[in-house]
Amino acid sequence: MLNKIYKYTPLRFDFFDNLLLRASQKYALNDPFELRPSHHSETNSIDIKHFEELSNASYFDYAVISLSETNNNLLMWSHYADQHKGIVIEFDTSKPLFESYKDFTALRFDEDIEGEIIDIEENERRENIKAGCIQRVRYNSKRPNIKNFENILEHFLIKSEEWIYEKEHRIILPLLTADFIITHEKFLDKIAFTLYDDEYFNRTSVGNSMYLIDIKNLLNREGERYLSELYESPLVSYEETKNSFIESIYQEYLKEISEDPRTIFLYKTPPESIKSIYLGCRVSIADRDKLMKKITNSSKLSHVNIYQAITSPTRFELEFQLLK
Repeated sequence: MLNKIYKYTPLRFDFFDNLLLRASQKYALNDPFELRPSHHSETNSIDIKHFEELSNASYFDYAVISLSETNNNLLMWSHYADQHKGIVIEFDTSKPLFESYKDFTALRFDEDIEGEIIDIEENERRENIKAGCIQRVRYNSKRPNIKNFENILEHFLIKSEEWIYEKEHRIILPLLTADFIITHEKFLDKIAFTLYDDEYFNRTSVGNSMYLIDIKNLLNREGERYLSELYESPLVSYEETKNSFIESIYQEYLKEISEDPRTIFLYKTPPESIKSIYLGCRVSIADRDKLMKKITNSSKLSHVNIYQAITSPTRFELEFQLLK
C-alpha cells in the first residue's frame, strides 16, 4: 500500500481555509469514455436493459477524486496544476482521508412488519463500490463490456492505456455525502421547492450565476425535521432512517444537478492528512509568500511542509527544494 498520494490542482488560497476538494461527477470527467462501457451488436436487449437499470442506480450516484502516485509528472503539472502555476498536495495515507464518506444504509419497506428494514442486497452492491477508499486505476486497450457489469466498480476504475502516465488512484464518493455544492442559479428554485422551510436555504454567489450551498447541513436539517415526530422503529436506527429519507427525496435532484458539468461537488479534507504542499515552478514570489504565511499561521496546517519546484539544470524533470 502507498504511504503517500498526490493531488494536482490549481492554487486556490481558499482551499487552505475551507479544505474543500472537488470530486467530479460523470458529466464532469475529462475522458469521453468514462463510465460508458462498450457493447457488441449481438448483445441482447435484456442484457442492455438490465445494465441500464444497474448503471442508472450507480454511475450517477457518485463522484470521483483523482489522485496520483507521483508528484513529478510534467504533463500533469501542465494539465492539472495550471501550467506549473498551481500546486501538488501530498496526503499521508496512514491518516484518515475520505473514509467517513460512506454510502447511506439502504432500507426497504417490509409488508410483514409494515415498516422499514435494512435492504441486504442493495447494501452489498454499495459496499462493492468501496466508497471513501483509495483504489488503483487499471489501464486497458479495451473498454469494459456491459456483459461484465455485475461488478460495477470495474467501470469506475478502468481507463484507456493512453492515460497510464498519470498513475492514477481514485476515491469514489456518494453525491449525497458532499459537504457543499456549487451549482447554477437555474437549480435554486428546484432545491428550494423540496424544502419544508427555505428559511435556512443559505446560498452564496461565487460569480457567473453560480452559487455555493452548504448542502450537507441543509439536508441533515430537513431529515431531522421530518423525523422529529415520526421516528419509531425497533429495527432501524434514527440515523439510518434519517439518511433514507434524505436519499428518497434528494437523490434524484442531485442526479439532475450533476448532469450540468458546471456543478461542483465538494468534500472536506481532514487537515491531519495533508503532509506537504509542492509549489509549481511558475508560482509567483508573491503567491509563494502568501501561501507560506497562510500555512504557517494556521493552527490546523502548521505541520505541513512546503516545497518549491525548480527545473533541473541537466534533465527534463523537476527538483524540489524544502522551504518550510
